[in-house]
Amino acid sequence: MCAADTPTAQERAGHAGQGRAGHVVVVGGGIAGLAAAHRALATGSRVTVVEASGRVGGKLLPGEIEGARVDLGAESMLARRPEAVALAREAGLADALQAPATASASLWTRGTLVPMPKGHVMGVPGDPSALAGVLSDDGLRRVARDAELPPTEVHEDVAVGAYVAARVGREVVDRLVEPLLGGVYAGDAYRLSMRMAVPQLYEAARTHASLLDGVREIQDRAAARQQTGPVFMGIAGGVGRLPLAVA
Repeated sequence: MCAADTPTAQERAGHAGQGRAGHVVVVGGGIAGLAAAHRALATGSRVTVVEASGRVGGKLLPGEIEGARVDLGAESMLARRPEAVALAREAGLADALQAPATASASLWTRGTLVPMPKGHVMGVPGDPSALAGVLSDDGLRRVARDAELPPTEVHEDVAVGAYVAARVGREVVDRLVEPLLGGVYAGDAYRLSMRMAVPQLYEAARTHASLLDGVREIQDRAAARQQTGPVFMGIAGGVGRLPLAVA
């Protein structure tokens, strides 16, 4: 601590009256560090954030492409959890919060666009017929065999691709699971941990002999909760505004 950072007698007295909250040093000015600093300030602590680079925000990075403001890092927050959205509101961005525009997803497969099948969990269907037009006839027949196969052991963990391919065939992995997971984890589905990447499928695999039965139970539970509202939330001008506002 340099001399300029040494607390004055008045500051020391103030801290004593706040339960000796003291001086908190947060290492790293990414959104996690800034959120921690924001929380520490609420306790009455004096806070210093230390960041090695020339900017705050870490993986949340605003930028510009052809004159348009865009996010060069993460572009949305998970609205079904309250923490990030609440932090944005506390940082003065309440009026800038925006749900994504309604749009339907499509797959580019075999030279044409087809609608993204409904009723799936990270690409794994509850109803094989939903994959008509995405899988070949052989692929659809392979999915249906899931109900006839003996249970597949998952032990403490298993690769997502390996398990799904064993239950419903490689076409489901290569045409649905791999593209969806790759966009989130930038990894090979045949090497990604199912327990970490898709924990709901891992639990279904542990408790159901049939993967399709497990997926249908996941869907039934989600329907029973009747979750409404957007899954994701953005910020006008980019989520990259969040760390700047918190700072």
